Amino acid sequence: MFENDSYFKKALSDFAFDSAYGDSIRHLYDKGYTSDQIKSYLGSPSLSIKKINEVIDKYKGLSSKNIPPDQNNNERHYEYAKVYDKYGHASFIKRIKQD
Repeated sequence: MFENDSYFKKALSDFAFDSAYGDSIRHLYDKGYTSDQIKSYLGSPSLSIKKINEVIDKYKGLSSKNIPPDQNNNERHYEYAKVYDKYGHASFIKRIKQD
């Protein structure tokens, strides 16, 4: 039971952090701000560069936890492209490089 307690606390902490800062971090990142600039702009002592980078990585979809290992180590044959849907929402896709 105590194992689930720490899992729940981490999930709640992540949810609260994302609710408080997630959209702001993603918005500033889209505007071209760096992690240091985002931390400075938001001005909260509870923000760390590590947490900001985690939010940005998850937003970009490039978190190492989400990328399956390439069986042939051919990662150099792929690139990530930013695309927009009809509502203007940005997302990233992985595609084969055009040489």
